[in-house]
Amino acid sequence: MPNVVGQNAAVAADQLRKLGFTDIQYGSQDETDTVVLLASNWTVAKQSTKAGSKVPIDTLIVLTCTKER
Repeated sequence: MPNVVGQNAAVAADQLRKLGFTDIQYGSQDETDTVVLLASNWTVAKQSTKAGSKVPIDTLIVLTCTKER
């Protein structure tokens, strides 16, 4: 599992899909923007699977995102 924190959410998800991961979901940590509709407008703040860990490709990966800069 790569470290995708700090990356654009769309780029991060694309990177994970290229590695074979199939179950990628988005969450928001922002109080005002609570739903990630267009991933390219968001930045990954946290990832549910620890970077560097080996996990099956069907593991649920939640990318917690923010619009705040």
